[in-house]
Amino acid sequence: MKILFLSPTVPFPLTDGGRIRVFNLLKQIAVKSDVTLLALETQPTDAEGVTELQQLGIQVHLVPNAPTLPRVSLRTLVNAFLKRQPITVARYALPAYRQKFRELVATEPFDLVHYEMFHTAQFRTDTDLPSVLSQQNVDSAIWQRLCGETTHPFYKFAYWTQQLAFQRYERVLSPKFDAVTCTSDIDAAVFQRHCAADTIEIIPNGVDVTHYQPDFTSETPAHLIYIGSMDWYPNEDAVAFFADAVLPQIQEKVPDVQFSIVGGNPSARVQRLTEREGVIVTGRVPEIKPYFTEATVFVVPLRIGSGTRLKILEALAMGKAIVSTSVGAEGLDLKDGEEIFIADEPTVFAETVIRLLTDPSLRRRIG
Repeated sequence: MKILFLSPTVPFPLTDGGRIRVFNLLKQIAVKSDVTLLALETQPTDAEGVTELQQLGIQVHLVPNAPTLPRVSLRTLVNAFLKRQPITVARYALPAYRQKFRELVATEPFDLVHYEMFHTAQFRTDTDLPSVLSQQNVDSAIWQRLCGETTHPFYKFAYWTQQLAFQRYERVLSPKFDAVTCTSDIDAAVFQRHCAADTIEIIPNGVDVTHYQPDFTSETPAHLIYIGSMDWYPNEDAVAFFADAVLPQIQEKVPDVQFSIVGGNPSARVQRLTEREGVIVTGRVPEIKPYFTEATVFVVPLRIGSGTRLKILEALAMGKAIVSTSVGAEGLDLKDGEEIFIADEPTVFAETVIRLLTDPSLRRRIG
């Protein structure tokens, strides 16, 4: 089978959950199919990613986007609102990408087009080839949670308009695809409201258990970690919430506790957290496994999100005790108190972390 795979980014290096998922999908699909990837060139490391993908036998076409991709701004929000478009659709509606897509489907005999998220789904109308829409999360749920977390009137209105826009796309655009894939039952239920039941497929996130294995030889006392791309607002909000509301309570009982924030492109807000006692911001690291190995407890204080968290699966594979919010663990069939601890209130979160820091046997049992 000859497949055209549309992606908004080059899925390598593996710097965030989205890239990890897309890279592994491509890797497995390429075993039995002839795959062509069309992606946007968004960062200097994309050349490294192209080489890695070509070694898998994948043909790669890049569309430079730096000069034409607009920043998220008031103007972008207004344009998206007037067109009733989600902001990611408005931002990624690039003529050069559309032109290259049309060239490829006109000149090569593809059997199927894979559209990665609504970023690329807008190009569905340009061909009648069989199609699959891959949804890593439910975008409307993310914007709904953003709306619920902010108190600023402008942002609350902006987030609400995006929630409505994505709900419209989920309702109107999703049924146009021959199949829609999701990461969890929770996400699938959203799309089942609008699509035929036999077109919805759940493809859960996974982890390479040959790479991520329990290793406690380098575990350091009282060391908490969180991992994620730090230019993604839900991750920024998570670590700021933890540093503001949870960490000080832990420090009252465990004064020498350290909290490492591991992930690339930390925003100014995240970088300022290093002014707090015990907070470390690493920036991008070549390999996250050593940080898992050193961690005493893995924390997931997410308040905004959808889909499922690869970081939790990696921590589980490493045998780490995990404390997460309900949002962080959403979509994963994990038993609270047996495989993970769920805590949404700051005091409960802090008390649970303290228990784990001071009880090695509990850490091993829950991990």
